[in-house]
Amino acid sequence: MSRRLSLPRVLTAAGLVALASCGGTTAATPPSQSAATPAPAGTAPPSAPTMPRSVESLVDVVPSDAVLVASLPQAGALLAGAPAVQEALLQEVAAVLARQPGVNPDLARDVMASLDGAVVFVDGEAPQGGAVWALLGHGCAAARFRDGAPVDRLLKALPRETGEDGAFALRDDKDRVFAHGAWLAEARVALLCARPEPLARALRVAERRESSFRSSALFQAERAKDPWLALDLHRMSGGGASAPEPGSRLFMALPMSQDTPGLRVELAALGPEYPRLGTVLAATDHGAMAKLPSGALVALGLSLQRSPGKTVIDVLGAFNGLAGGPVAAAAAGALAEVGLELGDVDRALGGEAAVGIYRDPKHKLPLADGGRDEALRHNAVLIAIATADAAAQNKVFDAVAAHMKRTSKKVRTRPGWVAGDLDDHNELRAESRQGFVLVGVGDRRFLAQVAARFGKEKESLAASPSFAEARARAKAPSHLEMYLDRQTFTGMLEGAAAASFGALGASPTLLSLTLAPSDRGLELALGGQGGVEILGTSAALAVYGVRRYIASAKTAEAKNTIGAIARSAVGAFERAAGSQKSGPPSSRHLCKSANPVPAAVPRGTRYTPSSSPGQDFNQGDDTSGWRCLQFNVAMPAYYQYDYRAGSGYKGPARGGPDPGKDGFEVSAEGDLDGDGTTSLFTRTGKIVNGKLVVNPQIFIAEEME
Repeated sequence: MSRRLSLPRVLTAAGLVALASCGGTTAATPPSQSAATPAPAGTAPPSAPTMPRSVESLVDVVPSDAVLVASLPQAGALLAGAPAVQEALLQEVAAVLARQPGVNPDLARDVMASLDGAVVFVDGEAPQGGAVWALLGHGCAAARFRDGAPVDRLLKALPRETGEDGAFALRDDKDRVFAHGAWLAEARVALLCARPEPLARALRVAERRESSFRSSALFQAERAKDPWLALDLHRMSGGGASAPEPGSRLFMALPMSQDTPGLRVELAALGPEYPRLGTVLAATDHGAMAKLPSGALVALGLSLQRSPGKTVIDVLGAFNGLAGGPVAAAAAGALAEVGLELGDVDRALGGEAAVGIYRDPKHKLPLADGGRDEALRHNAVLIAIATADAAAQNKVFDAVAAHMKRTSKKVRTRPGWVAGDLDDHNELRAESRQGFVLVGVGDRRFLAQVAARFGKEKESLAASPSFAEARARAKAPSHLEMYLDRQTFTGMLEGAAAASFGALGASPTLLSLTLAPSDRGLELALGGQGGVEILGTSAALAVYGVRRYIASAKTAEAKNTIGAIARSAVGAFERAAGSQKSGPPSSRHLCKSANPVPAAVPRGTRYTPSSSPGQDFNQGDDTSGWRCLQFNVAMPAYYQYDYRAGSGYKGPARGGPDPGKDGFEVSAEGDLDGDGTTSLFTRTGKIVNGKLVVNPQIFIAEEME
C-alpha cells in the first residue's frame, strides 16, 4: 500500500474522530441484537449475514483487551466556548474530505455537521511494543451520526468494494485496499479499520459475541459521558525488561458535569525504574507561588517538603532507577567541589519552590517565521526556593557564589548577590533573601524588574483577582500546582493568533498534581479546572501552527522559483553579451519583459502551466520573454510568476527595491487563503559597470497571504 496515496484518507478517518465537536450527547438506543460473525478473507471486505441494528454506546464496539481507547461522546460541549477553534477544525477536516475523488465540499460539510460522537481504539491483538505503523495496523475508528443520509451519499461517492450488509473495503487510485469498514445503517454507526481482522472483532463485540471495553480494568464508568483517553502502558510497551510492569496505565478525562469543565489525569508507571516520589515527598499549600510577581504567563509551585523521616538523600535516591546509578553519590561529589555536603543542602532547603515565566509586556510574542530569535528575547524566568535555616542558607549561597567567581571571568558578586553575563543581553543571577533564594535567567533589565517585585504583597500573584479565583478552587495541599493566565498570554500575541486565543475566553487555569505514597513506582493524579481551556489553547496553537506551517511550505515554492528565474536572467544576459561583436554590455542585453504566468494571481488554488507552443512559459522569442530566459516550469504552482525589465516593477509600490531602467525584477504573487489580499516576493538585478549584479536579498510583502 502506498502511504503517500492513502494519507489523505487516513487524515479523513482521524478527522472524523477528532471533530466530533459538531455533536451533542450520544443518544441511548436499545441493546444490540445478536448477528453472525463476518469472515474476512484476503483483502475482501468482511461480510455478515446480519449487521447489528443498534449500538447502545460506541464503547460497545471496542474489544475488552484494547490497549488504547479515545472517546469523544459529547464533544459538542467540549469546544462550545471556542466556536472559532471549532469552526477552524471543522473546515480543515471537511477540506480533507472534499479532496477525495467524487466528494464535493457540500457533501463533506454535511457529513461533518452530522457527526454525533466518535471513538478510536487499537485492538488488543496488536503486536506488543511494535512500531507505530504496526499498532496503527490494528487501529479502528467508530463514529455515530445524527443523520445517515450524508454518509450513504459519501459511501456511494468513494471508490470501494461492497460486501454484505454494509461491509466494504476502500480502495486507492491504484485499486489497492487501504481500509476496511462497515456501515451499520440502522444504528447510524460507521466503523473503519486498517485491517479486516480488527473490524471483524469490532463487529462481534457489537453483536455481543465478545466482551466489550466496559469489562476492562482501564474503563471508568463514571467518566463514560466525558471525553477520555485510556492507555495500557504495559502492553503497549511490549513487556520487556525495562518496560512498565502490569497495571501501568494512563487515563485522561475532561469531566463535563461541572459548571466549568475540568481535567483529570491518572498515571501509574510501575517498576523499579520509576521514582517512588510519593514515599519521600509530602504535599504543600504552595505559599511561595503566591509571592511571585503578578503578570506571570505561567507559574508553577513545587513541593520540596520531605516526608517524615526522609532527607534530600532519600529524594535523590528515588531517581536511581532512571539514572542507572546512585544519584545522591553523584550529587555529593559535585557539592564537594564547591565545599559543601548534602547535609548542608538538606538543612538549608525549605518545603517548596516556585517558578514564574514572564515576558516584557512592551514586546509582543512573535509567532511568524523568523521570529524565533525575537521570541527568545525580553523574557525572564524567576525561581524562588524557600529556605528553612538562615545559617545553612548563607553557607550554601556563599560557597556557590565563590565557586562561580573562581570559574568564570563574567561573574559579578556582592554580599548576597551573584550574576553572570550570558549572550544577547541576558544574564543568570541569584540573590539570597530572608527565607528565600531567588534564581533568575533572562533579559538583564527585565529580570531585575521582576526580581525586585518578588514578595511585595500588592504586586504579587496573590493580589491578582484571576490567581485568587483559581487558587480558591484548589482546596487541598498538593505536590505541584500550575497556574496559566491565558488573558496575559493572549495580550502578548498579535493578529490571527491573538484572535484565536481570545475566542477561548479569559478565565484562568490552575491544575494540581498529587503523588500517591506507592512503593511500586510513580503514581499520581492531576486535576483541576480549565481542562477545556487547555484543550482549546492547544487546538488554537495547532490550527494556527499547522496553517502557518503549510503556508510556509508553499512560500518556499515562491522563494526557490524566483531565485531560479533570476539565475536564468543572468545566464541570458551573459549569453547575449558574449555574442556581441563590440561595446560594453548594456540594458539591451537583458531579455525583454515576459507575460505573467498565469495571467491572473491564483486564489487559494494551484495553476498547472500549459506545455502548448506559445502558451505560458513557452511565450517569447530569442530576445524577450520566457523563451529568451530559457526558463520553464511544468509543476502546478500557487503563485503568479513575472519577469519585467526596465520598468513596470511590482515591488516599489509595496516598499520593495526599484532596479531602474538598467535592471530587472522577477516576482511571485500569490493569494494562498483566497481572500483577495496577495503576498509578493521579488528579486532584482541591475547592470553595474557592464556586469549584471543580482540583489542577494528577497523582498517579501505579506508573506503568508
